[in-house]
Amino acid sequence: MGNHELLRASEEIVLARQIRILLQWEEIREGLESNLERPPSYLEWCNAINEKRAKEMEFEAEETADSDNTFQVAAEVTPPLLPDVIDVPLLKKQVRKSKKAKRAMIESNLRLVVSIAKRYQHRGLSFQDLCQEGTLGLMKATEKFDPDKGFRLSTYATWWIKQSIMRAIADQSRTIRLPVHVHDQLNAIKKNTRELSNTLGRNPTHDELATTMGMTVEKLRFLESASKPAVSFESPRNVGGRAKGSSAGGGASGPNGDVTLLDSIKDLGPSPAELTESAMLKDDVEKLLCTLSEREQQVVKMRFGLDDGKAKTLEEIGNVFSVTRERIRQIEARALHKLRQPYRNHKLREYLETE
Repeated sequence: MGNHELLRASEEIVLARQIRILLQWEEIREGLESNLERPPSYLEWCNAINEKRAKEMEFEAEETADSDNTFQVAAEVTPPLLPDVIDVPLLKKQVRKSKKAKRAMIESNLRLVVSIAKRYQHRGLSFQDLCQEGTLGLMKATEKFDPDKGFRLSTYATWWIKQSIMRAIADQSRTIRLPVHVHDQLNAIKKNTRELSNTLGRNPTHDELATTMGMTVEKLRFLESASKPAVSFESPRNVGGRAKGSSAGGGASGPNGDVTLLDSIKDLGPSPAELTESAMLKDDVEKLLCTLSEREQQVVKMRFGLDDGKAKTLEEIGNVFSVTRERIRQIEARALHKLRQPYRNHKLREYLETE
């Protein structure tokens, strides 16, 4: 990183124009690939570039004819980078040259990424991850940089690098991802807390902070609770005033003999495996019912409460379909006979075998 010299303004302009050529040509290639529904050959790519350049030069010629000589002289200040017609060897050469220019532009500004990444340490991401995300922002800035605006790449890229790092912190720093706007509100809470602490000489109350933020105390408390980090069930716990490594009597313990959070908080609800199996069972039952006729499906679902969780009597179902309860019983019997056929219910038998 330190071996790459900083670029002068004139060098940035030359490299940026080379990159712009590559981006324009890649856009043509993507459009051509979309139309052909396959990757185009270099010859097809070259022809598409020449066709577009011919249209652009024709348009520029018309504009020049309608403009004053003053604008003609201004247009001739910067000589063209490429000839009017591109052939395949020149296309390949220019692509390599433009990619090399992009790599040089990025490598010469990596120190800027490191400098900005240092400001965002200790926020949930490692320094290496911050540098990686900042580099992605630098690559984006390199593609969008316009040297004709008159400013340096470092000035333009600073915002993209910061934005990429901050979005990565919001997306990746927590076990449970918070929406970006919630993350921004949490940063605003921290900032206003520091400012009020300096002004008041003490930590602000929830009422004072909520008034400053322009939100209710309830919303402030909700945001604060959302910002709390997730805790692993395997984390050691100090139970009953004993040291983390001590235990009384038996019981489960962590890998190092410590009492874990899972030992002190017992979840009586279904486990993730049970929830997954239940969802799979529901899906397989639905597929099995699809082998019946529409009327049979509706009768079975209503009879066993598969639609709303409430089982209905034969008479209630008969009233829905305007038929007798005996007719509903016949439909139910025929449907259940079909469902008991092995070639239909073999998947459901697997759930019984695992119990």
